[in-house]
Amino acid sequence: MFHPPRCPFVDCDRHRHPEPSFYTRHGYYRAQCRAHPIPRFRCRACERTFSRQTFHSSYRDQKPHLNSSVLNLLCSGIGFRQTARVLKLTPNNLVAKARKISRHVARLDQNLKDRVALLDEAAPSVAPLELQMDEFETYESRRNTRPISIPVVIDPVSRFRFAAIPAPIRPRGTMTIARIAAIAEEERRYGPRQDLSAEACIAAFQAAADTRPAASTVIVGTDCKTTYPGFIAKVFSGRKVYHQQTASVRSRGAGTPLFAINHTEAILRDHVGRLRRNSWLVSKKQQYLDLHLRLINGFRNWLRPRFNTDTRTPAQIAGFATRPLKMAELLGWRQDWAALSPSPFTPICALH
Repeated sequence: MFHPPRCPFVDCDRHRHPEPSFYTRHGYYRAQCRAHPIPRFRCRACERTFSRQTFHSSYRDQKPHLNSSVLNLLCSGIGFRQTARVLKLTPNNLVAKARKISRHVARLDQNLKDRVALLDEAAPSVAPLELQMDEFETYESRRNTRPISIPVVIDPVSRFRFAAIPAPIRPRGTMTIARIAAIAEEERRYGPRQDLSAEACIAAFQAAADTRPAASTVIVGTDCKTTYPGFIAKVFSGRKVYHQQTASVRSRGAGTPLFAINHTEAILRDHVGRLRRNSWLVSKKQQYLDLHLRLINGFRNWLRPRFNTDTRTPAQIAGFATRPLKMAELLGWRQDWAALSPSPFTPICALH
């Protein structure tokens, strides 16, 4: 039987400090998209009503039975328009549903990482924090005028993805007359394009540092970009750091030092259609590319096995989880209450 863990209204005192009997049952209602009745409740403190559905990520969704299919298709390299055709949704409805799912999975991924950090601080592990980092490029709207750099930080053994953060960079490379004119027109309309790749790299390293705050030793593998040592020193100040740099012109095949991160980037290009080279599946805005990357990172970290031949997820191999999440758990309880959000690894009926 479902028991509300807290009042869902954040301005109510029983949201942060729920008591076992803070609510009373208040009947039920039936929804066209569900075969079973949905129970309702009333908070004794604020006297507002809510239902079990209020705590679910599909709250106020249309066609919630399609959510798992949307997630699977968008994490399999299928574009938005084709996903809409397959699921018989309009493109606008599919985009709205995908963005809501992406925000939920991004919050879940971050909340679970925050719980890992708390456990790491409470019982520090002697294992070093092993990382590999690299940047790859894509673009938003126009290839020749609006490039984007994406620094990716992973655990090379488990392939756990700590971060993949898109950031704008200035156009570079061969400058034809047409391209120079296009860049000038962009700058006239929007101003000079910023280069925020340094901030994104630091944020990506910081995401890994925050997930394992008690790790005293850090082993980092990168290419030979001259700015990386400074970023690493800034983020991991006070820790013992071993930084191995490998020239990017070296072979990138299996067995090479940076194979794990290069392989992860290749998987990203395969599983996120908008990252493919020479593709119509282009991101119109960087913020929605960021949402898509957060969606697939959460999906790959906690639900999908590391490789097709594995049975364990990256989170399990890294020691961050004891089992893989099920799709219903990944798309389950709302996560927009940060640390107060129900964990999918804990039955909500036991949370008080």
